[in-house]
Amino acid sequence: MAAVHPNSGCIDVPRRNRGCARRVCIDRTYRFKSTDDAAQVWCSWVEMELRHDCFDEALSVIRQAVANTPNTKGGLHKSLRLWNLALDLEESLGGFENTRASYDRVIELGVATPQIIRNYASYLKQHTHHEQSYTVYERGLELFPFPHLGALVLWTEYLTNFEERYGGSKLERLRDLYERCLDPETSPSQDDISNFYIRYAKLEEQYGLSKRALSVYERMCTAILSSPSKRISYELYISKATQFLGGGSGLSKIRPIYETAISSLDDLDAAKICLSYAALETKLGELDRARTVYTYGAQMADPRRFDGYWKEWHSFEVKRGSEDTFRDMLRIKRAVSAAFSTVNYNAAEMTADDADDQKNNAKSLTDAEAIAMITKQEGIQPKRPTIGGFVTGKRGADDAGLEVLERQAARLRGAGVNVGSGGDGDAVAHVSKSAAVTVNADAGEIDLDDGTDEEDDDDDDVNASSTAVTNVEMKHVPAGVFGGLAAGSATESQGTVPTMGALARLQASKATDSNNTYVNYD
Repeated sequence: MAAVHPNSGCIDVPRRNRGCARRVCIDRTYRFKSTDDAAQVWCSWVEMELRHDCFDEALSVIRQAVANTPNTKGGLHKSLRLWNLALDLEESLGGFENTRASYDRVIELGVATPQIIRNYASYLKQHTHHEQSYTVYERGLELFPFPHLGALVLWTEYLTNFEERYGGSKLERLRDLYERCLDPETSPSQDDISNFYIRYAKLEEQYGLSKRALSVYERMCTAILSSPSKRISYELYISKATQFLGGGSGLSKIRPIYETAISSLDDLDAAKICLSYAALETKLGELDRARTVYTYGAQMADPRRFDGYWKEWHSFEVKRGSEDTFRDMLRIKRAVSAAFSTVNYNAAEMTADDADDQKNNAKSLTDAEAIAMITKQEGIQPKRPTIGGFVTGKRGADDAGLEVLERQAARLRGAGVNVGSGGDGDAVAHVSKSAAVTVNADAGEIDLDDGTDEEDDDDDDVNASSTAVTNVEMKHVPAGVFGGLAAGSATESQGTVPTMGALARLQASKATDSNNTYVNYD
């Protein structure tokens, strides 16, 4: 109805609208369903007065709306809609004291929101009442402590305004504020606590002592529990410690930080810290310590999931290691791969880890190329793999034919050549002159070839199975060569084996016992 009068062409519009508003709002001729409906009518009345430039009347109406009088019913004086409009009009039309009284009234009624607290503090700051604005922040933090989201905004503005005004002149008071904010009982959430710790540490760096700044970073690493954020905190702590402690021998004091980080982080994050730790030891020239760190971190780095760790170690051994240390690295890698062979990962984890590794994915040498480079740098020849407990044979240029003979013998075995028997029951295979080789007496030591020769023999066996052998002849061996063995062999071949009865065996056993009789003279 009030909205109809401005379009009716009436001259005395404000008077008629006021009469309608008084009957509805003050005389309560109409009962509203909710308090917010009545608040909307009051706000419409105030807006009507403002449209007709009746500012004093608008201010009077809104003050009457939020006043807590006996006629007030339904909690209208606690309506947030009315108070927001009242505070805006007080800041624009009312004086400083009336505005302060209105803000204080809102806080007392418990209607204030974090935004109202911020507006109140900003209003006092504009009028150069800084200490009173800090008092407003304190009152707001009592209404909205952590974990309320408003506490994060209030603490951030409170600390920022205080630091901008006083800087390092009131450092102890500012430290107390940070300690209150980071109180373990009422501390911020894990997502926001790192921001306050970093601000606190930067304050100490700028106005305080570097030792206190490092202690703040250490507290931050302890307070943060989530793994990714915890690792990032340790990396920041290590970088700041490196900056403050300087180069040279001062870097050795960072080792306890690395050790603490490795012991408190998850396996994957601890392996990443191990890489940084090994780089520090390499920078200090402690190659043995760096290699020990690589070895320790290897148990937490699955080659399938964290291939970058092994690439770093691979590069380290190529540049600063030896052939033995490189082989140890390969042995450890095989052992770790076997240990993690039963562990399964989902595709999301593998993709996330591979994305980090591919950022610095440079082309690396293969194992064979790395061994060749190391042996070339050291000026030695690569060792042939041998089996423990055997002596490496003395091989020269003349012994090359022995390997040929061994391969041909393998072909004969694979072809299934049968050895016939001679007149005396014994025969040997005679190889043609093309395969005959003279073996020196000095080549009597045993030498075991590596796996590559065995693989070649296997391949030769397969090929020999389909190849016919035509250059093999049989030749009888004279019986005089074998001596008494020939007679025994002939006897067995004829089937005449001497037999002995039971009586004869009994007499023979008694004769043996009589010869071995032991007399006890005691």
